[in-house]
Amino acid sequence: MRMIPERAPATTAVSLDAFHDVWPRAFPIEELRRLLGEHADALVAEVLARQVNAPVWTLVERGGKRWRTTIGRLAYRVAGGAEPEPEPMFEVPELLHNASLVVDDIEDAATERRGGPPAHLTYGVPIALNAANAAYFRALAVLRAHLDDARRLRGLDMLGEELFAAHLGQALDLTLGAYVKLGAELRTVHYELLARAKTGALVRIAARLGAIAAGAAPQVEDALATWAGELGVAYQIRDDVDDLALGSSDLERGRITYPLLALLEDGGRSARDAVLELLDGGNSGRGARLTALLEDGALSRRCLAAAREAGDRAAAALAKLPPGPSRDALHALTAQLAGGGDAA
Repeated sequence: MRMIPERAPATTAVSLDAFHDVWPRAFPIEELRRLLGEHADALVAEVLARQVNAPVWTLVERGGKRWRTTIGRLAYRVAGGAEPEPEPMFEVPELLHNASLVVDDIEDAATERRGGPPAHLTYGVPIALNAANAAYFRALAVLRAHLDDARRLRGLDMLGEELFAAHLGQALDLTLGAYVKLGAELRTVHYELLARAKTGALVRIAARLGAIAAGAAPQVEDALATWAGELGVAYQIRDDVDDLALGSSDLERGRITYPLLALLEDGGRSARDAVLELLDGGNSGRGARLTALLEDGALSRRCLAAAREAGDRAAAALAKLPPGPSRDALHALTAQLAGGGDAA
């Protein structure tokens, strides 16, 4: 197999053809018969299309940045992957991401996602949750179909590790706010740990899966994993800052954010007392009042500086990768998403 020459940079242009190959609107009857038995027919396929495929497509069709697909493709190229590029592998993180959004919306009792109702309000919680879980397992089938034995085992080990980390991060996200109310001394380093686990996991899956599909050396995969984890931290901090301008829905739900913990670190006892009072579940309008406390220019600058520092750590990891247009594109993506890590 010939190695892929450096070409035009991978783009974030939206094409759902490859995603359809991974998560079709309806599973082929031949596949259903292989999985379920000879009596799987058009009726079975139609029911599953409505109750398994459609809840995920509801979110996919509304758009999304799809930069995880670009990351997987760039990781494959920077790792020296051979032609033809395994496009379905690059869609796996998008499938997992959209499935995780379905679950997140259930856990948050969300009423809106990407400009429309979340899947669980359209299909009901049991159907939406089952569809999301099915998508997680579908990712494993994609690896079986597109990787040789050695790379498949390596990829499955990686997915098991990263998905477990993501769920640990989600548990922290769901519960640490309660510990703040109880007076626990949470710091911004705890938030970075959470973001590196929860947000960083799907970025690492994209980067590591690209490297694994290319047959990259472990040190290349490790460098990409470090880059992706720090990019996840930077992206989440910036997202928290941007969320303040929208009223901070995370604060309304009693979740911790980086600006909240930075205020607790820097603001002294008076700030802690004010935050604890406003985090009281019986306090109406707490989200807006917390946002007012956090909309301090110095605090925002501190948060954005932390995002840039994480971006710089991500950029430093890229220095261990082979130079070329693909690494340059990863640097540019770092600067775009993290506000740091200028292209080298």
